[in-house]
Amino acid sequence: MADLQRYRVETWPGGMRRLWPVRCCLPQGRDTGFVREILAPGGARLERAADLFGTFQNLMALSEAGWLGNGRASMRLSLAESRERLCDLATRQKAIADVGQCRPGDPLVVTGRAQAVAPTSVSTLWHGEVPAGVSGYVETAYDFELACDAVHLRVRVDGAHLVAASSLVVGDEVMVVGFFDQQVDGAGARMSVRGEPLRNVVRSSSSLPLLVLAHQLSI
Repeated sequence: MADLQRYRVETWPGGMRRLWPVRCCLPQGRDTGFVREILAPGGARLERAADLFGTFQNLMALSEAGWLGNGRASMRLSLAESRERLCDLATRQKAIADVGQCRPGDPLVVTGRAQAVAPTSVSTLWHGEVPAGVSGYVETAYDFELACDAVHLRVRVDGAHLVAASSLVVGDEVMVVGFFDQQVDGAGARMSVRGEPLRNVVRSSSSLPLLVLAHQLSI
């Protein structure tokens, strides 16, 4: 399994470019047993949580990225903790219009259609390729807006992973798993007369990457 930390990265305001030694895409899927063990007990609460994330591939990506905990811990403790983390993460789903109820740093699950950040006119928001003359796999990604019913949420791609795909284009419907935050932005909303204008965003944390997942598929 490729090391998710083994890459070189170039970032700029609104985007990033990563160079991997070999192609690295979540899920790598070489060990499905841990996720199958997490799901094995069944039950309504666990099944609802699994159904929310749509596909076994998405659940594998959550596991491999660390969102379900450390599978190398004591198996009994790890499985119990991982089941609870999966169920808790499912409760973090919000409509984009309601994300302002979150506190900075809260886990967040949101769905919507990917849109370019104005005035950017790119149609491909995330792209992976093996360029001629380059040894390795190159990913280029741009921050994008997640839109639903004319409400937008900025998705910051630094540190993020696109799951089970090599490209993301404007109009794709996706689920984003990350952390709520606010950033100073002249086009954002003011919380008070003297306060700085803030924009709601979803991002990676220092320990867990934001994931962009395919949405509304069946397991």
